[in-house]
Amino acid sequence: MEHFRGLLSAAAIALVLGGAARAGDASAAREAVGKPVQAAQALLKQNRPKEAIARLRQAEAVKDQTPYETYVIAETRAAAEIAQADYAAATASLETVLATHVLSPPESAQRLQTLTQLAYERKTYPAVVAYAQRYYAQGGAERTPRVLMAQAEYLEGDFPAAARTLRAQLLDDMRAGRAPPDEDLLLTLASSESKAGNDTGYRDALTRLVSAHPKREYWIDLLAALARHGLADRLRLDLDRFRLAVDAFAAPAQYTEAAERALSAGFPGDARAFLDHGFVADAFGAQAGRARRLADLAARQAAEDAERLPARATAAGTAETGATWETLGETYASYGDAAHAIAALNQSLRKGGLAHPEDATLHLGVACLHAGQTDRAKQLLSSLAEDGAVGELAHLWLIHDRLETRIPLTKDPRP
Repeated sequence: MEHFRGLLSAAAIALVLGGAARAGDASAAREAVGKPVQAAQALLKQNRPKEAIARLRQAEAVKDQTPYETYVIAETRAAAEIAQADYAAATASLETVLATHVLSPPESAQRLQTLTQLAYERKTYPAVVAYAQRYYAQGGAERTPRVLMAQAEYLEGDFPAAARTLRAQLLDDMRAGRAPPDEDLLLTLASSESKAGNDTGYRDALTRLVSAHPKREYWIDLLAALARHGLADRLRLDLDRFRLAVDAFAAPAQYTEAAERALSAGFPGDARAFLDHGFVADAFGAQAGRARRLADLAARQAAEDAERLPARATAAGTAETGATWETLGETYASYGDAAHAIAALNQSLRKGGLAHPEDATLHLGVACLHAGQTDRAKQLLSSLAEDGAVGELAHLWLIHDRLETRIPLTKDPRP
């Protein structure tokens, strides 16, 4: 999230000073008002705000002020008060400016943006929300007030509101062609969704984060969230395979558990890949002995596999369903043999009778990725979009391989 420390610097003061400069229009204000305002303006340019306020008191003493005279006094006073970091007083002065109705709607929106910033600096978070809402109702189009509004809602503990506001800003950013999405904004969205208890929204935010800013720690968080919610046991090994692809093993136990899962499923090639990665990363520490024993077991099973694979391929040809072909295709894939994996998985889908044909489609799509068949991989993986956790895994492969870089924001993923 963008943090607006010291937000009201020279730029914010210049906004007010720009409007106050109109006090120089002698025909618009009586001399008794215009002269001290002009003097205050000159003092502000010399960075003498305290003296400027003293001169403004002369103008404020003039009776029966017109709306314009009230406006130029309050506008100039606001600039001086901001320069002194007296944000409460500046807020009151800018409210006076708006109450005169002298400014055009776009100018009023600019003052509301400044008021939003002032409220944020003062930590009056409900006022931040109110001013931001007034800003957009006035026709404002800058993103700063909404970002501040979301931050204020977050700090107030209204996490669902913060998430809604951030998603509205994401949608505006997309429409404006702003890319990639802001990293801090997405982090705050993920945190808001998590604190609001919206698991779907949390995973969506993390998915957007890894798509735009593919850092290892974001992948670790996303895959941990996917593992916690809605992942069938049969897909755990598929998650391990993807975790390996994005280097998102976060603890030694994850390597050894993934290896044991692969060995139990009959895929020693996967087990070796997980363990080899852990050894290269020097990740095992006190679990190194256990990892070496698993590696020895995986090597023995892989050697036995190598002898049996031709006979398994022959047997698959006489099977009544495609299940044998599917397992054979996964086996080839686990050894990095994408060409044979593609042929076997194609056969499994062609023969049919699979308990979960979407799994075979996922495996085929990933094999096509590894074989460099990106067009077919994209078609296969995209076809799984509505298939729950399988669809999420397919989507992550597309993101990882940069086959999808812009995620639509068509609806609020709330329960």
